[in-house]
Amino acid sequence: MPAFLPVDKSEFSGQLDIIIVSGDAYIDHPSFGPVLIARYLEAQGFSVGIIPQPDWKKDADFLKLGKPRLFFGVSAGNLDSMVANYTADKKIRRTDMYSPSDEAGYRPDRATIVYTNKLKSLFPDVPVVLGGVEASLRRFAQYDFWDDKVRRPLIFDAKADYLVYGMGEKGILRLAEILNSKSEIRNKFEIPNCAKIEKDISKYENALILPSFEEVAADKRKYAEAFKLYYLEGRKRYPRTIIQPCQGRYLVVFPPENLTAPELDSLFTLPFARSPHPMYQGQRIPAWDFVRDSTVSHRGCFGGCSFCAISQHQGKYVTSRSLASIKQEIETKIVKQPGFRGNILDVGGPTANMYGMECTRETGCVRASCIYPTVCKDLKHSLKPALKLLRELRGIPGVKHLFIGSGIRYDLALLDDEYIEELVKHHVGGHLSIAPEHICEEVLLLMGKPKVSKFLEFKEKFEQLNKKHGKRQFLIPYFISSHPGSTLKHALDLALFMKTHHVRIEQVQNFSPTPMTVSTCMYYTGLDPFTGKPVHIPKGEERSFQKALLQPQLERNYRQVVKALKQLGREDLIKYLAK
Repeated sequence: MPAFLPVDKSEFSGQLDIIIVSGDAYIDHPSFGPVLIARYLEAQGFSVGIIPQPDWKKDADFLKLGKPRLFFGVSAGNLDSMVANYTADKKIRRTDMYSPSDEAGYRPDRATIVYTNKLKSLFPDVPVVLGGVEASLRRFAQYDFWDDKVRRPLIFDAKADYLVYGMGEKGILRLAEILNSKSEIRNKFEIPNCAKIEKDISKYENALILPSFEEVAADKRKYAEAFKLYYLEGRKRYPRTIIQPCQGRYLVVFPPENLTAPELDSLFTLPFARSPHPMYQGQRIPAWDFVRDSTVSHRGCFGGCSFCAISQHQGKYVTSRSLASIKQEIETKIVKQPGFRGNILDVGGPTANMYGMECTRETGCVRASCIYPTVCKDLKHSLKPALKLLRELRGIPGVKHLFIGSGIRYDLALLDDEYIEELVKHHVGGHLSIAPEHICEEVLLLMGKPKVSKFLEFKEKFEQLNKKHGKRQFLIPYFISSHPGSTLKHALDLALFMKTHHVRIEQVQNFSPTPMTVSTCMYYTGLDPFTGKPVHIPKGEERSFQKALLQPQLERNYRQVVKALKQLGREDLIKYLAK
């Protein structure tokens, strides 16, 4: 088994080049961002150690690897720490799937800031580089649901030296090389996927200048304007440098440079141990249960759903791994790992059936979605690459079943009946997750989701094919309550739709405003940032009403359902919905 990265001074001699601090438990696997970055830097010749989930109330954990020669990398982990620690109703979570024994409390609120402050107090002369989802999606001034206010760009709040956003392998490597060069012109560089603070921006001639932090914090229309500007710029294949003034200084965000397909392939040949660190012996880490028998086929998403930040982090343009790379990983690593039972739980990405799709327009465009409301003529949207992938992978010796666990876009699946049949016949493990999200046209329009007729068409085909092949499989539809634009009447319409179509859901996703999504911009400003038109925002008791209406059969929801129906003047539906 490959060696783990050092977590203690006894495991190396001399001084490490880079030390990464992570809010997640240490699982040495490419599905965990901080670990992937560490292994990538190691492959480029740097010595790297990792401090997983340090006790932020004490100094000891931050000191145990000593002082790095180049920098500390800081990440809250695979999730924003506030999302990891709190529910959509701002209640403290009792579990954390990225922590030992699924226990909450291993990472602090605003972990990126807390970790950086501790490192700066202990090692004031060592640069700190922020990364991960939390840093990426808070790189500009952003509305924070938990504070209910606009916060400064995270690099200002954390007082860090640099921030690397998105899928930042090239950015972090370039930064490491520059810091390693001991050049006297360190502060005069431009690095892909990197943000920093500057006092003078006169050298940036073609940059996009956003409204300042002070403006967006004081004026919701300015906030919506800033969001629209950086959102549309980020849709381009070759965006400009983006600058946001903040309290007398400037946030400077350089454009991204994502990996090519061969470069993406190379990540999966790195010497991951592909298991949790031995320090967790006997402790279950739920996140590991799923990824150990799964693999990633691509990055990016052409979907552009309003409530999702994937395109802000991974990018709009899909980069797919080669079939040979995925086969090699399954054949030589997944199938051969101890305890493998023959089931591949997922081969996918943000949307599994976007594998192999690509934009043929050289310069790209500013469309939020390449598939909604219609499939763009410049999108090479064939499902044949995804079909070929599934067929080849399920034929690998040792693979008994190959499932799609990450979900699909059913509107794309409807473009190819052969794909749906193949899916039903071979790749559904009893349940298939899809995400209609709502059924009312006004809400779907703001969500960037297809009409409900598409969901019903897919549902009908799915059920027909189940009968044809003698399968007993079910769709698990996801619906969002309290999304911007959704009124109490819309929630009732959705509840009645679910009743009519015999849909019962075990969990309801009450809309949670997370950084850098279109929906969060609408939630905070009450405006559609692209049209400037007002949007209804469910808040307070209405949020609990909408959530309860999607599970009216539960006894704990009865009082809320009754109150909601009385408010709507539909007491006649109380017995019907509560059955």
